[in-house]
Amino acid sequence: MMKTFILTFLLFPFFAFTQIKKELEFEIKKYDSLSLIGDPRMIENFDESVLLRYKVEKSILSKANKSDLVSYYKQEIPFSFRQLIIQKFFDDNDTATVVQLFKATIARKDILTENHTIRNFDPEVGSIIYNGELFERLTLNPKTYESRESALKDELLNFIFASEPLNENLLSNIQYAIPLKKEYYDAIKKLVRDKNFPYLLTYIAKFKKQEDIEFIKSFGDKSFFAIQEFPDEKFIPFLEQFIEKFAGDEDFFAYQNYLRTVAEFCSPNAKILVEKIFNSGNPRRSFLISPLSRSTYDSKNEVFVDHYCELYYPYIKEAWVNDGVLDNYVFENYTKKILNKNDLASYLYNGFKKNKINEFSAGDIDNEEVELPNLYQANIKFLKTLNNPMYQEIVNKYILELDFLQHLEFFIKFLDDRQAILNAKDAIKLRIDKEENSNYLIYTAKTLKQFDYKELFDYTVEAIKKLKPKVMKGDHDYSKEQMKIFEKQFDLSL
Repeated sequence: MMKTFILTFLLFPFFAFTQIKKELEFEIKKYDSLSLIGDPRMIENFDESVLLRYKVEKSILSKANKSDLVSYYKQEIPFSFRQLIIQKFFDDNDTATVVQLFKATIARKDILTENHTIRNFDPEVGSIIYNGELFERLTLNPKTYESRESALKDELLNFIFASEPLNENLLSNIQYAIPLKKEYYDAIKKLVRDKNFPYLLTYIAKFKKQEDIEFIKSFGDKSFFAIQEFPDEKFIPFLEQFIEKFAGDEDFFAYQNYLRTVAEFCSPNAKILVEKIFNSGNPRRSFLISPLSRSTYDSKNEVFVDHYCELYYPYIKEAWVNDGVLDNYVFENYTKKILNKNDLASYLYNGFKKNKINEFSAGDIDNEEVELPNLYQANIKFLKTLNNPMYQEIVNKYILELDFLQHLEFFIKFLDDRQAILNAKDAIKLRIDKEENSNYLIYTAKTLKQFDYKELFDYTVEAIKKLKPKVMKGDHDYSKEQMKIFEKQFDLSL
């Protein structure tokens, strides 16, 4: 434990404590080093390090009075020490001092947490800064986490907007809490324009002013959050130009945000845009299905609010057959109601029949939460609504299409239907016959033994036996060691 602590302490940047008592300097650095250890896996005796940090914290606070802490907070001190000081004043219910320190450090942009959804656009803005968190702690209702109107909130906002220069990052963090007032609108629009700062566009969009449409559009793909807030028809031609732009993996989050923006519209013109997306050939078009067919839970009224646009139902319906996407909300609330029992079975069957289990990456093998495309847990329910001949046909089909035989384990777990697996034994044997990877066969044999499929286990053992000569000669790609371990584990002599 001490080796890890010493290394962390020595590597941590030096802070110039110009006005801090000499006896506190070392303890503050020590406390900051210990505060870096947030993951128990990073250090042995994690509980011991937490206890040590607590002792150092108590020692620091015993040696510094309130005046000292206020003075220290305004200096360039380690961030962990700044948090400790603020927490001390919150614990003492000394809100007035927290407000004083908030105002004194209004220009600071200490990053507390990265927000990766927004961070895709800008590393600095897509973060929660500490003064943003302080504002929340001072103005949010601790029970409901809703922004509460109060004299303190007005005081803080007035101070923020009176500060020069305006801290745009702080405003971006707290824009949800800024009232829709003309004076704030004017100040924020000027800041956005003068600093070319798009991350406050959402606040401007809330006013839904026609004269702001061109201004919002001028920020290109960084305008999507604002358009979601202000889905005016005049944005549709603008959105059309992005249909093909985000096809690459590097733009995945930007494309998802684009699709969520498109889904905010429900009109004949918007339908044309949606149709173009589905006809674009963009491999990510299927991600439009979820935002097009969603409902939002209204916690205040404890009901689901339907955002479904009936103009889009044909595209949502066709997405099952064309892309293997069937939204659970649509299935429960529309598909089952619109189609009679026979048509529903045919509709589901055609989708399962056309769509294949996609290729897995090697990394998926060790992922405990791996999901089989088109047969993840939600769609198992859809598959089991088929009549038995259809159902068994699809089960057999998916077994034969497994790219990696060891994924049979996930298939068995998700399906959770022993009889269907027994009925599919011929398909499983065919898939085993195709396998030339001895390690995959060994893994599958262990799976079949675990689930007590004796006949299939014995069949897999025979397949392994056929490959053993190649493995033992060393002209096979897979290890002799795995073969020996398998034989010993199951008391076999292949």
